[in-house]
Amino acid sequence: MSPPPPDRIEYPKLMNPHQKNAYSHLQRENYHPLPRPPSQPPYTGPNQSGPPAIPTESKPSFTSSSGAPEMSNGLKIVHLPRDCLTRFLTIAKVNTSRDRETCGLLLGKDRGSKFVVTTLLIPKQHSTSDTCMMDEEELILQVTEERGLITLGWIHTHPSQSCFMSSVDLHTHSAFQCMLPESFAVVCAPKSVPNFGIFRLTDPPGLNLILACDAKEAFHPHNDAPIYTDAERGHVQMKDLSLEIVDLR
Repeated sequence: MSPPPPDRIEYPKLMNPHQKNAYSHLQRENYHPLPRPPSQPPYTGPNQSGPPAIPTESKPSFTSSSGAPEMSNGLKIVHLPRDCLTRFLTIAKVNTSRDRETCGLLLGKDRGSKFVVTTLLIPKQHSTSDTCMMDEEELILQVTEERGLITLGWIHTHPSQSCFMSSVDLHTHSAFQCMLPESFAVVCAPKSVPNFGIFRLTDPPGLNLILACDAKEAFHPHNDAPIYTDAERGHVQMKDLSLEIVDLR
């Protein structure tokens, strides 16, 4: 059996029956995707200790198979507060020093022509150097329902690994992106250069390639197609905005 990838994340209890059926081919012994909380249907429209390592640059982008920018796919702009990453790294500092992962959810609002991240939610969790498990998931539902928030993305650390989307990350994010095409993933790797990346699956071809992947091992290669891209150079824009921190731990 292959060893788990460096950033395996497991949130199996967040899956509702529909999601379990839709992603049954992804349920493997060592892999559980991270979908949206079960009470949130696919989105269709509106209704400190010392300073952390400062993110310096993002991972070079990939182009889609057509060579066109991701914005040509009709994605709405997502505004991400500029200090979100540094504040998350501050929260994760203790875990990072112990070589343990930290994860969070990026929640926000639909502002008509754009989505805006307003809240960084840190769930109750326990973790190791290559796993992060959320506890008491019902607390997330309570926050999102009471505040009318939608899940726009997710964020996690690679305490001692480089900044990339592993095969597990790609399968994890496919569930998010199926629910909301604008969904994005942030990887923070404080000990690496570059030390952060903001990613999404290309569509086409990446999303369909990942959904069609039936590899049985958690850590597995994919073909050389441009499977994911740098969303920061596409529809995700960092802005000087306020950010609420909800730490449920």
